[in-house]
Parts: sequence; structure tokens; C-alpha cells
Amino acid sequence: MSRPARREPAAARGARRIRRQRPPSRLLPVFGWLLLLLGALALVVWRQTRGLELERALRAVQNERAVAEAERLAEVRRIQELSSRARVVRLARERLGMHLPSDREIVFIPVAEPGDSAALGAQAGP
Repeated sequence: MSRPARREPAAARGARRIRRQRPPSRLLPVFGWLLLLLGALALVVWRQTRGLELERALRAVQNERAVAEAERLAEVRRIQELSSRARVVRLARERLGMHLPSDREIVFIPVAEPGDSAALGAQAGP
């Protein structure tokens, strides 16, 4: 036997149709908050990633600066070594045959003061 189909009143059918056509009002705010949360999390992840990239770049620049400073100090040491008196005296002796003068090889020449005419006449001799 078949049961007779129940028929809903027309008012109830119309109410059901209206509910189905309208989006549920509770899900829209939840979806909005979820979207806002995901956006905030994405922003935090982007900011942290950017910070790590900048830190790596800063460390690379600091390493380059340290290497350049070490090279500069090595050049300063080399300049000091090359211009030291001991080295210059040794090279003058070896390459040019020069030597440090003894007491009898040193000659003092008097230097005239700008207003001293007597010293000028003595130097202008024959």
C-alpha cells in the first residue's frame, strides 16, 4: 500500500524557498573574520621573511667590510715596513753603495738668517 503523499501548506513551501535563496546570515561574518585572520598571518609571514632577507644582506655587507678592513690594515703594515729606517738604510747600502757618515764626514754649513747681511757677505767670498 502506498501512503498518500503529504502536502505541505503553501505558506510553508514559500518560506522554505525564501530561506534557500538567501545566504545564511551566520556564515558571512565567520568567513570575513577567517579571511581577515589569513590576511594578517600572510602579512606576518611576509614581514618575517623580508626581515631574514635583510639580515642576510647585512651580514654579507659586514663580512665584505671586515675583509676590506683587513686588506687595508695589511697594506698599512706593508707601507710601514717598506718605509722603515732599517730597510731604507739596508737598501741604500746594498743597491747604492751608501753608508752612514762618520763624524769626520759630516760638514755643517751655516744658514743665514733672512736679515743677517754679515753672513751673506761671508758666504759670497772669492
